[in-house]
Amino acid sequence: MSLENIVEKILSEARDTVQVIDGKAEEDIEKLRARLDTEERKLTEDAKKRAEAEAEEILSRRTSSALLEGRKRVLGAKESILNEVFAEAKMKLLGLPDDEYLKLLTDLAVAYCAYGDEIVMLSPSDKKRLSKKLKGWVTSINTALKEKKLPGKVGVSDETRDIEGGIVLSRGRTEINLSLDVLLGELRYEMEGRLTEILFP
Repeated sequence: MSLENIVEKILSEARDTVQVIDGKAEEDIEKLRARLDTEERKLTEDAKKRAEAEAEEILSRRTSSALLEGRKRVLGAKESILNEVFAEAKMKLLGLPDDEYLKLLTDLAVAYCAYGDEIVMLSPSDKKRLSKKLKGWVTSINTALKEKKLPGKVGVSDETRDIEGGIVLSRGRTEINLSLDVLLGELRYEMEGRLTEILFP
């Protein structure tokens, strides 16, 4: 075999080998391309799902936060209205005519006197406002206490208490605060649920 034939044979084999390699390479490239496409789709879908989940979570958090803030504002408004209701009630009680106001204080004293010899203390403004009627007022308290089979020896102290309306009952070292603020506070605590239903149906 001549050198030319040998070279031709080698070239022919080389061409065949190159074709096989090219074919295999093309096949490998197609497989790789398919795998990359699949992975890219998967990554894109995963990223989309994560983004949607994160967006939903952010939206959920913001919605919850907005609802909570809304509820706080509504509660604040309701609280403010209830404060106004009880402030107005207190002003109306303080503004009662003297006889009606003294009747209210009499009812308090009679209801809360346990021994019938307590000392009643008023606010400075009530003591001044009612000074001319105090003697008759104490008599009416003691008369009512005697009807309850109590001694009826209640007196009014020269001392006053730092309250705004109502009374403080004193016996020894014990004092019962029956100021309007305390009484209305207790009433509010007892009635708040019902008042909320009435005011905010």
